[in-house]
Amino acid sequence: MEDSRIPHQAIQRELRGYNRKPGRPRKNWMDIIRRDLKDMNTTWDEAEELSTHRTEWCQRVAQSDIWMRDELR
Repeated sequence: MEDSRIPHQAIQRELRGYNRKPGRPRKNWMDIIRRDLKDMNTTWDEAEELSTHRTEWCQRVAQSDIWMRDELR
């Protein structure tokens, strides 16, 4: 995805000057995505490249889903 596209800018942007409230930090969307990519043994760059090929991305996600279901049993 090109750097000038709005979706790319939205994913890469981090809030400056924002402080979370005291207590256990909530997981945000990006934290969840990073954890899922780690579980898939995929880097952020690989995920960006893979996402441009829809069928390959769907296969990788489905494969990861099957693996996660087996882990939970």
